[in-house]
Parts: sequence; C-alpha cells; structure tokens
Amino acid sequence: MTFDAAAPALDDSLTVFDVDAVLFDLDGTLIDSTVATERAWTLWGEKMGIAGYRHTAHGMTALTLVNELVDAPRRAEALELITRLEIEDTDGIRQKEGTADLLAAIPSKQWTIVTSCTRELARARMAAAGLDWPEHMVTADQVTTGKPSPEGFLLAAKRLGADIRRCLVVEDAPAGLSAGRSANAQTLGVTGTYGARQLEADAVVASLGQLTVSRRPGAALVIEIRDR
Repeated sequence: MTFDAAAPALDDSLTVFDVDAVLFDLDGTLIDSTVATERAWTLWGEKMGIAGYRHTAHGMTALTLVNELVDAPRRAEALELITRLEIEDTDGIRQKEGTADLLAAIPSKQWTIVTSCTRELARARMAAAGLDWPEHMVTADQVTTGKPSPEGFLLAAKRLGADIRRCLVVEDAPAGLSAGRSANAQTLGVTGTYGARQLEADAVVASLGQLTVSRRPGAALVIEIRDR
C-alpha cells in the first residue's frame, strides 16, 4: 500500500491517495437525502408511538435501528413501515456538489457504491437524484451485518477484483468510516451530515468538488484533494 496518512502531503493544501478502486457511500456522500430521511423517520416515530423520536443515527441500516428501538414483537411491523415511508419520500433528494464530475472521471470498473439502503430504497433515491446504478453495487439486503461492520466494503472490493488495502472508502458518517477502517481500506470523510471533528479518516473534505482524479500506468488512480 503506497498511501501513508502522514506522508503524502505535497504541500499544505494537497493530499494524495494512490488506489485501485473507490467505494462510495450513497446518502450524504453522493446524494443529499438528509431532509427526506429525517422526515420519514420522524413520521415513523409518531406512527410507532415513540414520543419525540429524532433521527440522528445516519449511516446505519434501518434493520439495525429498528432492532435497537423497538421490542421484538413489533419489529417486523416497524421495519415494513420505515421501508415504505422512506421509499415514498424522495422530495428534495439531489446529487451533492462534485458528484457527477468525480464519477465521470473514474472508470466504471473502478468504483461502486456500498449503501445502508435496501436495493429498492437505493433505486428510488438514486432515480430521484438522477444517479445511474453502478456495476457491483452493494445494498443492505446483500450483507449479513451493516455498517459499522466491514462486510459491505469487503464484498464490494471482491466484486471489483481489488485489494481492499488499495481501495478508498468515501463516507459521510462515523459508522461508515469505522467500517472502512475495519476493512483495512483507506478512508476519506465528507462533511455535511457530521462535522469534521466527528469524522475519523485519513483525510476529510467539505465537498467532492475538491477531488481531482488522474491515472498512473497500470490503471492505478491518483486522487488529489485541494483546498478551495
């Protein structure tokens, strides 16, 4: 692995990742769905009789949250309800700044998405944001344990034929970054859902628009981060 979290800075405003593939989170990273997500979970809390529920656990699967918040006899009902509410509410979902240009700069076989959404929810949100479905997409219903488990990122790297140590995980939430670190990937945090101090990563940016991509011989990707 050529990346060293301390060493690659060429100057105070530039950091470099040398990788073979990029594994993106979806919500809060490539698309902005925070308002829609929080609306759906607020309504869910009301319907489930959970007084004053406020959704703050971004980056975790609905199944994980339901199991934490609801007694066993009502979990199936609760999961069915939040699944329906989230799929139905896509108002205001959009691509985040820099998403289109960044994805266009990376060959399609060298990136994919690992999301805590189910396949059906991911399709609804990506359609609302005008984002195409990538090859080798990993959704919550394809893994046994969701983030912060590394399972999804390890599966994505395997599908891409990449060494996870040569992959860059791009995430907006602590749970996702923890999953990336546990998988032994390189990590990049994107602020917005959480502040920079809450994101433990090799580097943190405010926008995907700060990233530029070039190629080395042998198809390696060089991803540079510049201050703006």
